Amino acid sequence: MTKTLTPKRLFTRRAIVFGAANVAAMSVLLGKLYYLQFLRAAEYKNLAEGNRVKVSLVAPVRGLILDRKGVGLASNQKNFRLYLDPETASDPADVLKSLTTVIALNEDRVNQVLDDIRSTRYPPPAMLKEHLTWDELAQFEFYKLNYPEVYVDIGQVRFYPLADKAAHLLGYVSAVDKNKTNDKDDLQKLSRLPDFKIGKTGVEEMLEHDLQGVSGTRQTEVNVHGLGVRELGRKEGKAGKDIRLTIDYKLQEYASARLGSESAAAVVMNVHNGDVLALASMPAYDPNSFSKGITSKYWGELQANPRVPLMNKALSGQYPPGSTFKLSMALAALDAKVVSPLATVFCNGHFMYGNHNFTCWKTSGHGTVSMREAIQQSCDVYFYTMAERLGIDNIADMARKLGLGKSTGLGLTGEKNGIVPDDNWKRGRGAGAWMGGDTISVGIGQGYIISTPIQLAVMTARIANGGFMVKPRLVADDKVPDFASLGISQDHINAVHEGMNAVCNVQGGTAYAHRIKDERFLMAGKTGTSQFKKLVAHGIVQEHIPWEQRYHAWFVGFAPVAAPKYAAAVIVEHGGGGAAAAAPIVSDILLKIQSIDAGEEGPPLPEVPKPQDDDQID
Repeated sequence: MTKTLTPKRLFTRRAIVFGAANVAAMSVLLGKLYYLQFLRAAEYKNLAEGNRVKVSLVAPVRGLILDRKGVGLASNQKNFRLYLDPETASDPADVLKSLTTVIALNEDRVNQVLDDIRSTRYPPPAMLKEHLTWDELAQFEFYKLNYPEVYVDIGQVRFYPLADKAAHLLGYVSAVDKNKTNDKDDLQKLSRLPDFKIGKTGVEEMLEHDLQGVSGTRQTEVNVHGLGVRELGRKEGKAGKDIRLTIDYKLQEYASARLGSESAAAVVMNVHNGDVLALASMPAYDPNSFSKGITSKYWGELQANPRVPLMNKALSGQYPPGSTFKLSMALAALDAKVVSPLATVFCNGHFMYGNHNFTCWKTSGHGTVSMREAIQQSCDVYFYTMAERLGIDNIADMARKLGLGKSTGLGLTGEKNGIVPDDNWKRGRGAGAWMGGDTISVGIGQGYIISTPIQLAVMTARIANGGFMVKPRLVADDKVPDFASLGISQDHINAVHEGMNAVCNVQGGTAYAHRIKDERFLMAGKTGTSQFKKLVAHGIVQEHIPWEQRYHAWFVGFAPVAAPKYAAAVIVEHGGGGAAAAAPIVSDILLKIQSIDAGEEGPPLPEVPKPQDDDQID
């Protein structure tokens, strides 16, 4: 008799069968998991990491710096660089030791890379060499498969076509100072890129925010050997902004070359809108050397040079303005009504103040001179007399109105304020009360007063444009700023213009020998000699004493006389007399910029004339 299974028993048997199958399946699965997770964990971990996604920063392309016509002043060139990726190098020291048999590496650089890798928990890629030649690239590519930890990347290097002729103006780029960044700053991230650089001086620093741009990212799949398999994605960064300056490429080049081997500076600006057409300081350095990595030898030579090539003399050089200050004195005297343009002063070569004898540069005297003649011949006695009549407060007020004694606000770092002294200033520095003799010295731009070349360029521009508060600017803007009036009488401005015109274009003027002879481009100006230390004998021939003891030579001027457009100021350190050393430079520079505007080539670079061995040093 067949035994019939009840439904309950049938369900129990099926449950046992399925349960056993599940247990068997789970046992196999657990066994496989144990095999994968424990027995072969290290192997599969390596395999899993063999092909992975690597996210890296992409440095933004730095913006270009252009002149007023769009000519490049600072650009970017391709830079082929050799890198070591420490993450994929099991023994970086062995890799580098072997690599030196393929391509020449600097030993100090190799040691520095190894030190950085050992001292950093998560070291970024290390640059071993940059500016690779085509031969070096070909050599490495041939052995590339032997060095999966090493790769070539194409970066950018800053290039300055004018080299030292625009060094102080443009500045240079260099590595980020990580101590001046924070973790949230994009600079902090970009600083991990071995060759990322930012502006350190000049326009590069001033406009860093605009020029730098914003970084991007790149996602790359790399294999077990660390070699890139494919690019998975890219987030493009934002290139830096191209900046157009007010600078004229040709004039900047010419002005710097015209200063030659002198320790000197030149500033040229538009008297109406403040555009700086040239800002030169010589001697200088080659900013390209900073882009590519300056050598210790070159750096040592720059620091040891007595003519201080690392200093921007146009902004940071502070000197007594000498007789160029007589322009401010003339306006102060007219404004205070202590003299009229036609009133005369008799100069016998000496001015007695108390028991002190202040001498004129021309010890035999100029005779009877009006204001125009006093400016034309740079008569010291005339301006000693004006100083006594004015007092230091009136003198200081006009000087400040013309832009002296404070930064121009151009925007470049390192600009100095200069000094327009008065009683409060002197007492504030613990030098006692202001004395009448101090005023007499300031009357001819000596004593405590100190100015920079760019300040004297601004002073000259404000006189040239009819008395408007023009300020210098470096970034080009088609809009003409609405500068306020200085409140100086136009008749007074015209009187000073007449004197400056006579300096250059009337026989007997201190710069007549160096006038611009083209009737279209005539200039007006003022010579100056800055006596930074008193010599033993008055009228000593400057060439007969050591260079570092000679007077500084000044000249300021504007052109064209009929309708002033450009103002210029030049200082030649230890150049001797302003008439001989500085006036011919300004003459050539003002002729050059006007020729450029007229579509002409203008004057070539002449042989620099030697200072004249005569008494006319003003």
